[in-house]
Amino acid sequence: MKQLSDLIGDFPGRHKSALGWFFAKTGTDGPWPGPLPDGTLLATKAKGIYKPRWTEFALSVRQSLRSPYSDREPVVRADGTWSYLYFQEGDKRSGPDLRYPNRALFRCLEREVPVGVFRENEPGLGQAYHFWGVALVAGWEEGYFFLEGFSRDGVGRERGLGALIEAISTDEEKRFDQEGFNPQGILDARERTLAAIVRRRGQPLFRRRLLRSYEGRCAITGSDVEPVLEAAHIIPYRGPETNHVSNGLLLRGDIHTLFDLGLIAIDTSTMTVIISPTLVGTGYEELAGRRLLLPADRQSHPNREALNQHRVLSGL
Repeated sequence: MKQLSDLIGDFPGRHKSALGWFFAKTGTDGPWPGPLPDGTLLATKAKGIYKPRWTEFALSVRQSLRSPYSDREPVVRADGTWSYLYFQEGDKRSGPDLRYPNRALFRCLEREVPVGVFRENEPGLGQAYHFWGVALVAGWEEGYFFLEGFSRDGVGRERGLGALIEAISTDEEKRFDQEGFNPQGILDARERTLAAIVRRRGQPLFRRRLLRSYEGRCAITGSDVEPVLEAAHIIPYRGPETNHVSNGLLLRGDIHTLFDLGLIAIDTSTMTVIISPTLVGTGYEELAGRRLLLPADRQSHPNREALNQHRVLSGL
């Protein structure tokens, strides 16, 4: 778990004061936030993502009821932490939109700089906005920034792709519960499941190339049982351009799952395996420090920048 106080302890005064204001408002409703006594603005009505001129980081994010973006409903956990899928500025889904507000949120992701979060309330609730508090930018996927919120006690969860999957799954379960069981939807669900399996196993040509490059062995375990070897994308699949051998690793099925969940990453300075603390004491602990098996052809080596990005998103 993370402590908000540890993350913002060395921040410049106005940045620390601004995040402190949002934290103090955690879980409350109120009007539009005015400037702090020193004149520091906390948000702008012009954009949902506010990046002040005095910092390279985003300071706050806001959802408007009239927003054209498909932000998801925040998910609150029993321990008071929460998660929120916030859509980037712009409607591009195939990759990050690099407008300056989005770049500021990506800097928050890279440097573990929290942001304030608030949403417009439905009319009739008395106060215009609900202040969720402070969150880490914990990931990005398909146009969504994943925000991992701190509890009222200032405790937050570790970053990682597993938390993002949990948030999406919880959101989908809520939707299914609301819609109820629909027998007519079984075929559609089955087709989606099959499509997911195909994507996970890897497009046939992509997988064949990885099998050839890695000589039919898992890049981490060395397993040579071909039926269980899968083509893992380092940067998630976003079209044929991401099916390049250098954006892939040949991994055993269970290792692929751990890699996708952000429980395993690669230290590119040594090209060795890093594991999440949650794997310590399990059968996967022995993978820590294991050297990655690399193709003989250097052109097929995994892209280090992609591996670094995966590690950042994994929080390892």
